[in-house]
Amino acid sequence: MKKGVFMALCAFLLIACGKQSGYVITGTVDNADLNGKTVYLYEYGIKDGDALNNAIIENGKFTIKGDQATPLLCVIRFNEEVAEPKYVNTGENAPYTATFVLENGKLKIDLSENPAVTGTPENDALASFQKEMKQLRSSMEQIIQDMNSEDGAIADAAEKKYDEIEGKVAEAVKTYIQNNPDKLTSAKLLYDFRYNLDEDTRRNIIGKAGDTFKSVVGINKMIDHLAVLEKVGIGKTFTDFEMKTPEGEAIKLSDNVGKGKVTLIDFWASWCPPCRKDIPHLVELYKQYKDNGFEIVGVSLDRTNDAWIKGITELNITWPQMSDLKYWQSEGAALYGVNSIPHTVLVDKDGIIIAKNVRGEALDAKLAEVLK
Repeated sequence: MKKGVFMALCAFLLIACGKQSGYVITGTVDNADLNGKTVYLYEYGIKDGDALNNAIIENGKFTIKGDQATPLLCVIRFNEEVAEPKYVNTGENAPYTATFVLENGKLKIDLSENPAVTGTPENDALASFQKEMKQLRSSMEQIIQDMNSEDGAIADAAEKKYDEIEGKVAEAVKTYIQNNPDKLTSAKLLYDFRYNLDEDTRRNIIGKAGDTFKSVVGINKMIDHLAVLEKVGIGKTFTDFEMKTPEGEAIKLSDNVGKGKVTLIDFWASWCPPCRKDIPHLVELYKQYKDNGFEIVGVSLDRTNDAWIKGITELNITWPQMSDLKYWQSEGAALYGVNSIPHTVLVDKDGIIIAKNVRGEALDAKLAEVLK
């Protein structure tokens, strides 16, 4: 063999041997009690799925190796309870559990009370986002306590601060998705924070998303939900349905909506604190405008007739009420895509939807505009 050919072959073999393929996960666990336990790798969102890989914790460390042809959203966790259950903020990892993108490369996982995964650009971006969320929400526990204060000034100030933080959270989510289009983590965050983002934002994101984004668990449900919301969007004729009054009589939404009055359809429940907080304001608006072409129809998501009637009495509600007492399975709520309450739909005198989710000062301004 000629010397040049031999040298070229050696160089090729060195490059081939030196080239790394697959993924290597090096992990640390900060709890000595977990030594000897097994940590498992699962595909995200696949209930009762088989583990993709696993490792035993030794001296607070573990290593998992494998090959992943295309990036895959995964969860790494223990199969038994290893920490005291606690509330986990949306978009963050539970203790000793982490959701991340499994892809070829070197990944580092810190399995602790505040887990993080780094080592590839997408996982680094997600870890940075989760850190930002913790910083934004660092005062939330105290704010929530203050919101329940008997001192009205403290409660009002806390509520404003809460809304301010939630607004910053929503902006951070939108920024992350804009900076990481068609990424698996962006799709997961969109689903996790779906209640923080308005309908138009969700629709715009989904409209630009590719197949990778849409493949993430939960996104198909969001697409279906947006299709429902489109049917009852602003400019559309209200969708009719039938339920019963507190007295057990059949009543249709159309018995009160589209009858020449501007009507607020209020989806609420006696067990819902934000609903109960809003209703005194609605009582005042009803007194102010009911003789000037304004109506309200309450659609309750209560579970029992007794609780529903008690709520109506306690809150001095005098406008028409209807319910099927099916809680979150309310058929009327499903037709309007309601997944949180209070939820309002404002309909003009001809039955055309003119606003959605207007409350407080925004509702005041809208009624002053349409009832002048």
